[in-house]
Amino acid sequence: MEEPKKPDPEEPKTLDPAAFETAMRLIRRRRKYFFATIISYMPVMWLAKMISPTLRSMAIAFGLWVVILFIAALYSALARCPRCGQYFHMHGMSLMYLRRCLHCQLHITADKAG
Repeated sequence: MEEPKKPDPEEPKTLDPAAFETAMRLIRRRRKYFFATIISYMPVMWLAKMISPTLRSMAIAFGLWVVILFIAALYSALARCPRCGQYFHMHGMSLMYLRRCLHCQLHITADKAG
């Protein structure tokens, strides 16, 4: 009896253009959430200081911001590349927000080219 052939992880997946575009839009949206969270740090801290200038309120605001940052980073890190099926921004335990997939080098704007 012949065993079923296992899919090769190096072999690119075939996707229809609509699904490919949707997946790339999802990756870009998750990146925007992450970077918006990072950029919001100073305004959030400034607002917390204006509302209540105590150290305790600043620490609470910072703690909430860190939790939101962790969630946004996890949300964006778990986005999968539509070409290779691997995590777009993760390679092993390394999380790097580069503009290309860390596995197959697919560019973040590959669906817009052409």
